[in-house]
Amino acid sequence: MRRKLTLKDVSRESGLSTFTVSRALAGAEGVSKESREAVLRVAEEMGYVPNLAAQKLRGVASSTIAVITAGTSNAYYLDMMNGIQAVAQDMDQTVVLTDIAIGGVYDIGRERQTIQRLLEGRVGGVISTLTLLPESVKRLEDWEIPIVFVDSSPPEELPYVPSVTTDNYNASLLVGAHLQSHAFQDWLLLVYPPIWSSRKERERGLRDAAAKAGATIEVVEAGNNAASASKALRDCLGRRGGRLPDILIAGNNPILLGAFQVARERNTIIPDNMAMVCFDDFPFAPYLDPPVTVLNERSEEIGRLSAHMLTEIMSAQIEARKAGKPAAPIYTNEHQLQVPVDLVVRRSCGCPDPTRSRS
Repeated sequence: MRRKLTLKDVSRESGLSTFTVSRALAGAEGVSKESREAVLRVAEEMGYVPNLAAQKLRGVASSTIAVITAGTSNAYYLDMMNGIQAVAQDMDQTVVLTDIAIGGVYDIGRERQTIQRLLEGRVGGVISTLTLLPESVKRLEDWEIPIVFVDSSPPEELPYVPSVTTDNYNASLLVGAHLQSHAFQDWLLLVYPPIWSSRKERERGLRDAAAKAGATIEVVEAGNNAASASKALRDCLGRRGGRLPDILIAGNNPILLGAFQVARERNTIIPDNMAMVCFDDFPFAPYLDPPVTVLNERSEEIGRLSAHMLTEIMSAQIEARKAGKPAAPIYTNEHQLQVPVDLVVRRSCGCPDPTRSRS
């Protein structure tokens, strides 16, 4: 672990006083434009990050967990946050939320800006729902800030970084086996971009399941939001001459919403004209007409597990600092967890509603 840079290092490299450097980095008045630009340039080149937590007396940074989401319209994140908050409350920690894919649209500039803000605030740890850039993870490591990925994998270059995920491949095989039981032959997967790492294994599992069932599968990519999903599905149906698939598989609930909108426009009767299933459970799935068959990924449990994992790593760092030892986060094989899933069968896939009484 490299030595942390200080204000004096920037002062020495820029040739300006620590007073000027401090005011330039804080955006305060009394510093010329040329001096401010010189300080910011030197700080960026050196990799210096000002400690805004200390400047603003925000207290102990190690008590704060930052959760990076990727589109808060997805109900998955709401349940996941419930799990994280429950653990954080027990541990007397503060949770802050930041979104790098507002409206389901990922922004690389927002990711870099977010990482910079988290470093400046000296958060104690990070939980990310999206695979971040390797450089982002490395920057956190340089400042001894641990990270746990949830519902997403760490960057391929950094496989040792902790994660709590679903076994998306086998989960997709489970969905596919159920579709095979209905003898569906024409499958359509409406799914988000591959920047969300769960896409790869979900698609691979469904392709293998379709091949085993002797079915065809068409993969249609949309942005990770309802409006984009609606447009992508309309375009797809236009290419198909209006012919509906036997089964539409929605990658998550925002995409499902977009598919429902198109179905309503076309007066499509579900599941008579086209069946539907969805990855990720959501609270109102049983109350739609028809109730939706979903793959329940236990997002609240994933949230609890990720928060427990992160706080254990953070606690070990605190003990190391007390003992005067290096406090870099220590990751082990136990920090790679996969949570089992459940297929919740309802009427949208063509099954009878199990909640209805039989005479």
